[in-house]
Amino acid sequence: MPWSVAGNGPQTEKADEVKPEEAIYMAALAKAFGNLSEETGRETLRIGHQVSLAKGQRLFSRGDDGSTMFIVVTGMIEISVSSAEGRKVALNLLGPAACFGEISMLDGKPRTADAFATIPTELFGLSREPFLAAAMKHPELALALAVLLGDRLRWVSDTVEDYALLPLDRRLARRLLVLFDRFGGTGNLLTISQSDLADFAGATRESTNRQLVAWQKRGWISMLRKSIELRDREALRKLAETTDGQAHSSRLHRA
Repeated sequence: MPWSVAGNGPQTEKADEVKPEEAIYMAALAKAFGNLSEETGRETLRIGHQVSLAKGQRLFSRGDDGSTMFIVVTGMIEISVSSAEGRKVALNLLGPAACFGEISMLDGKPRTADAFATIPTELFGLSREPFLAAAMKHPELALALAVLLGDRLRWVSDTVEDYALLPLDRRLARRLLVLFDRFGGTGNLLTISQSDLADFAGATRESTNRQLVAWQKRGWISMLRKSIELRDREALRKLAETTDGQAHSSRLHRA
């Protein structure tokens, strides 16, 4: 029987129904790991633990010992790295059902980035020893983690390519669309500051502002206080998907 939000979900021996406080954790697990069997889902829920973070609270820092992976239940986690000079690059912004920390959970080596909550956040933690024991008993759990690791590898490859090869306008357009797809609200509105967007695009606030101003003049966006309205997502998407050959041809045409 598949273990999912639509099913009965994991239950205790004495309970006929899922406890209300457990349902939200089950939903996050089901989205993160897919359709596990009811037995595997119940075991995964049993071995995990809850972590609550206030807005701005740090979960771990780069170099910390790490033996736990986390699933976002509610809220938002920023994954970032900082240079010795204090320059920060936000590598990822994670919402409900997103997983992180699985590399350190598996190999036991130090964390490779910082993680902190951007808003009040609830996490579900899975520590190394109980997770590996459960995966030995339930191979589908190990397979689910393998799929997550494959997705992570693709994400790392795409991110490195963006930072290394794309000019700021295309990189910023891609990041803006990714953030909107994940966290955008009604009316094409994305709640984010220019500083946070610059961190996420690996750019300075000044260069990010110049690009946003240019897009605003074209009618693609409107800059509001602590938010950006995407007025022409199609134009941004075309820019984000522009190939090097198309960009070169466009420059020649303008010349």
